[in-house]
Amino acid sequence: MPRARAAHRAEAPSFSSAGRFSIPRMITATLVAAIALVLSLSAVGGTYAFLSSSQSIALVSATGETSTTISAGTATLAVNGDAISMTALYPGITKTAEFTVTNTGSTSLALSVDSIAGPTAANGLTATVARGTCASAAPAFASGSLGLTLAAQASSTMCLSVAMPTTAPSSAQGVTSSLSVALTGTQP
Repeated sequence: MPRARAAHRAEAPSFSSAGRFSIPRMITATLVAAIALVLSLSAVGGTYAFLSSSQSIALVSATGETSTTISAGTATLAVNGDAISMTALYPGITKTAEFTVTNTGSTSLALSVDSIAGPTAANGLTATVARGTCASAAPAFASGSLGLTLAAQASSTMCLSVAMPTTAPSSAQGVTSSLSVALTGTQP
């Protein structure tokens, strides 16, 4: 009786482009993943931070000189000035006081008036801040940019003006008012 011979043949795995484990496909997939990673990292960019700090500065003080410091990281703004005398303020009169703003930080700061609290229709007052001395001040602002960038460790003189216009209401007579100015220093 004839014997049947079993033939066994081992086949090596196929690395052709039609096969499942194709080297060109693996290289293409790796390149696509690397490009996607590079594009996603470049789209994200770096790390960003926005620092902001503010504080009201009361220039009207019964004790005389006032001083306030505003800090945000290495940006520091110090304000020093004398009290503004509000005595004998009547319609048509403007009172002024100079103060100094110093950038004691390590970065330049663009200065602006954030707000001036105190002037109202009831007390008839208006108030503005300008850069420079009161005798030769630049345009004055109740809010907005002062048009001044203060370098690190530099100082600038400012002028606070408080006025009672001739159109002030008679109800403003004898009214007690306080005034505070909020200055902002923003890194340009």
